[in-house]
This record gives sequence, structure tokens and C-alpha cells, in this order.
Amino acid sequence: MADYIKSCVVLMFLMMAFLEGSMGAVYKVGDSAGWTNTGVDYEKWASAHTFKVGDTVVFNYDKESNDVTRVTQENYETCNSNDPIETFNSGDDELEYSTPGNFYYICSFPNRCLNNKQKVEINVSPSGNDTTPSPPAGTSPSPPGTSPSSPGTNSTPPAGVCKRNTTASASPRPFNKHLGGLLVFASCALALYLH
Repeated sequence: MADYIKSCVVLMFLMMAFLEGSMGAVYKVGDSAGWTNTGVDYEKWASAHTFKVGDTVVFNYDKESNDVTRVTQENYETCNSNDPIETFNSGDDELEYSTPGNFYYICSFPNRCLNNKQKVEINVSPSGNDTTPSPPAGTSPSPPGTSPSSPGTNSTPPAGVCKRNTTASASPRPFNKHLGGLLVFASCALALYLH
């Protein structure tokens, strides 16, 4: 019986440690304004946040007049959407980062990027327990957990990019380390009671 209790306690701490390292924050691009061409300073917004591997960036926008186009650094600087890495157009796109690096996004609708500065650079740093090397300077890594796709619109997210509905600006995932630990503890207590 004592060995069973020790096993439950060890399992609980292992679960909490695992969940600690795997939970990322969720950031809504542009906060309450979302992804729009109405005067949001996306450079300022991005510089106010520290993005890490495991974090999710949410683009909310009117899909009739906006999109999210991932481009190279060169195309980002010139607002060129002619050769996109990938394009999202659901109006509620959530990108979870599994690798560190710089990710460049623009709106490909006419004049949105060039005139209205509807573009954002997301600099993703390694998480505390990430061992993935960063790409060479000046390169744009593949989408989170994927290799680059052919130009055009992706109707399904590439591997490593999760789609979820959320309205949080920078909140932890709904299932966090404390809930995971509590579930393990409750499972152990129930098993011990029934034993």
C-alpha cells in the first residue's frame, strides 16, 4: 500500500512537471481590435509580448476583406504577397509554434500591408525545455512543425498548427498544470479508496 502511495505521488509530480513545460500562452494579434487595417500598430503590439515555443497566436478578422499570409522576411519588408509560404483565410486562425524563429505575416489584400501597415513579425524564442536549434539569421523557418507548402491558400492547417476558437488576449491554456496535477491526485486517491 505504501508503494502505491509513493507511485501516485511520483506520478503526480511528473505530470505537473510535464504540463509545466508543455503549456503555452495564447495571444490575440491586435488584442481587442484583432487583425485589421484600422490603425493598429502591430510592430508595437508584437514588441510588447515575448513569444515562446508552445505559444499560440490568434488572428481574428473579417475574412471578406482580410487574410493572413505568411511570407519571407524580404517579402515582409516589401509587402509582397506574390510568393506566399502559406495563406490563411478562415477569419479565426490559430498558429501554435513548435519551433523558434522569426515568422512574418502580412495581409495580401490590396494596400493593406503597404499603406496601412497590416503586417506583423512574430519572434518565437525557445521555451525553457526546448532543444531545437534556431534557423540561421535572415531565414524564415518552416511553419510550426511543418515544411513549406506550395504557394496558395491552405484549407487545412499544416501539422503543428492547431485550430481552436478563443478570445483570450494572453491567457494560459484551459487545461493547465494545476488541473493536471489535481486530476492525477484525485485518480490516486480514488484508486486508494477503492483498493
